[in-house]
Amino acid sequence: MKTAQATTALFVFWLVLTGSFAPVELISGALLSVALGAWGARVLWPEDSPAITPRQALRFVLFIPHLLASVLMAALQVAEVVLDPRMPIEPHLMNHRTSFTRPASRVLYANSITLTPGTITVDVDDDTFCIHCLAERFADEIATGELEDRVAHVFEG
Repeated sequence: MKTAQATTALFVFWLVLTGSFAPVELISGALLSVALGAWGARVLWPEDSPAITPRQALRFVLFIPHLLASVLMAALQVAEVVLDPRMPIEPHLMNHRTSFTRPASRVLYANSITLTPGTITVDVDDDTFCIHCLAERFADEIATGELEDRVAHVFEG
């Protein structure tokens, strides 16, 4: 069941990204989705953890627009920093502790940070994330815990 859920989600994501229904694209997407779905079900949702519920799947779908908005806003902030003649770049390495109980939450959080321009997840050690930020204000945004709360709402709640 977990493999089927992961495979379906990945295949739908593939269709959205490619926007193509060409046979080669569909076959490639299906094969990759099955392979990654089997791997994801085994690694992200071990046998002793529950599968993703329909409620969590809906929450994830609702999380995506927020993530896209965050990526867009951060991209504008990075452009502002880079285009400023003074180049106010202040690299900052921070450790941020979370209270996630599920591996899927940790993966979603780490990838959401890395997808957001100006920040990258360098290392994850249990509940501590080592994050590199382009400037102090990016670190401040992570420290607010808003992204952490949104990720927790998807898989922890």
